[in-house]
Amino acid sequence: MRFRSPSPWFVLVFAGAVAACTPDSDANPVGDGAVAGSPTPDAGTPLGSGGTGAASTGTAGDPALDWTQPPAPESAGSMVVRRLSPSEYDNILADLLGDTTAPAEDPSHPWDRDPTNDSGFMVPTSTPDSLGPYLQSSANTVVETALAAGRLGIPCTNPPPAAEAACVTEFITTFGLKAFRRPLEAVELADAQSLFDTSRGLGLGFADSVATIAKGMLQSASFLYHWEIGPTKPTVGPDGLVPLTPWQIASRLASNLWNGQPDERLLQAAGAGELSTPAKIAAEAARLIADPRHARALLDFHRQWLLNVGTHFSDLAGIIPIGGLTPEAVRGLSTELSSFLTSVFVTGDGTLATFLTSRQAFVNRDLAAIYGVPTPATPFGGVMLDPTERAGLFTQVAFLAEFSHGEMDAPVYRGLSVYTKLLCGYNPGPDKFGAGIEQSDSLTTRQTFEEHSRCGVGCHTRFDPPGFAFENYDGTGKFRTTDNGQPVDSTGTFVTPLGATVTFANAIDLMRQLAALPETAMCTERQWTRYMLGRMETTSDLGSLEIAYQKAAATPGFSLRDMLTSFVASKAYLWRRPAPGENL
Repeated sequence: MRFRSPSPWFVLVFAGAVAACTPDSDANPVGDGAVAGSPTPDAGTPLGSGGTGAASTGTAGDPALDWTQPPAPESAGSMVVRRLSPSEYDNILADLLGDTTAPAEDPSHPWDRDPTNDSGFMVPTSTPDSLGPYLQSSANTVVETALAAGRLGIPCTNPPPAAEAACVTEFITTFGLKAFRRPLEAVELADAQSLFDTSRGLGLGFADSVATIAKGMLQSASFLYHWEIGPTKPTVGPDGLVPLTPWQIASRLASNLWNGQPDERLLQAAGAGELSTPAKIAAEAARLIADPRHARALLDFHRQWLLNVGTHFSDLAGIIPIGGLTPEAVRGLSTELSSFLTSVFVTGDGTLATFLTSRQAFVNRDLAAIYGVPTPATPFGGVMLDPTERAGLFTQVAFLAEFSHGEMDAPVYRGLSVYTKLLCGYNPGPDKFGAGIEQSDSLTTRQTFEEHSRCGVGCHTRFDPPGFAFENYDGTGKFRTTDNGQPVDSTGTFVTPLGATVTFANAIDLMRQLAALPETAMCTERQWTRYMLGRMETTSDLGSLEIAYQKAAATPGFSLRDMLTSFVASKAYLWRRPAPGENL
């Protein structure tokens, strides 16, 4: 594989899209994208915009995609300073205090959804004033609950006054290391001790005063934001780049691969200087990927990646039960998705081909009825689906029901997910993508949407055809051979963003072809790296991207597991370009 810089492909695709359909400035909301000391999202030449993806010119068979070519020199871009996402916040509280109440998802005061930035993923960089009371309430509740349950980790019980200081110092040091994901600095130790002294002076008991320290830490910017430099400040290297500290590396690995915090082993590795070579870091990454907690990051990434297109941004819990898609089936969709991802990437072979073509699914009784398979003996047992009806995630209910208009399927949304998310194509306009369209009594869903294509040939011919591949599945995800009394037409042809022509008979045929297309593998790698870096890739990242691609492509089916362990040990991941004006 060989990326080129800058890539004229973007100019061509963008220009073609604008000519066909004028984009809406609100179609792709952009977050702050802040980096330390500067509002500039990244240094280097961007390789794309609007979360669309980037690639070299040429088709899928062009030598530009030959991964055997030598990679470009490695470098690194800027590091986005980001706040914990709601799901990461909940997972860290579970890791830190054993609290599984998920306060960020509490229906009584849910956090507002953070906007996506140009990477296409949610990258929160600020904390709205309205969030302050919820953070305070959450901190108070989870700490008091942990204290009552004996999970706060206070190293002593009712010590004599002379022994209080030593006990408090030990708590501040150990709890602070976990909460801040780095050792505390001297001024932070003093502030925490002062908070304890003030609480004691107000008449609080010893344990309650210690709990006050924990409550304060959970509302601190050092807990809520990722910037875990630690007590030893880094220096700028001869190439102008700054190495991430061991604490930053440990935190970034845990955030990206667990959607949570570093465990004891990872913190110990950081403190002992063991995260000092790419080989050791890759080994730690492999350990994190093999851990069940990797499922949390897999679910977070795939929901943001594949269930968010155009103006559609939802989650599986918000699907309205209708027809055979019962409330129990809807409640099981996140588990279905998470279990499938775990079977592919944690306990399976970890390849893109398996992700796109596997016959396995995980179902409860109601989902089994939709698939037409026997109810498993255990809740969410694994089942093998009919190979003539299902192949991979894109033919599972979790994906199909997310993109529907009630019982009527939504071919445009489904096609957009394939074209813009799986192939990194450009979404050209603010189309509502079928909202409000009702199926005619005499037309199939496909015929209805073909008549209502708002942008005509220029726009919808890019992403409608791959959406029509899924016409064998109604809005609930149930397989069908007829629609409105007429035979289903799931055939089609479309041109990929890099110019490959794909002609398919149905969704199974489409997934089989896309699984073998280098363009799909390249885009999937890009989506993962955008999720991990919190920004679009730039020319500075190309060498690391190429090396990771080569590592993954060496395994038949394209090993996403190898891609991840390679990229997190790369210069683009372990170094950063200092922001203008940053004091180093």
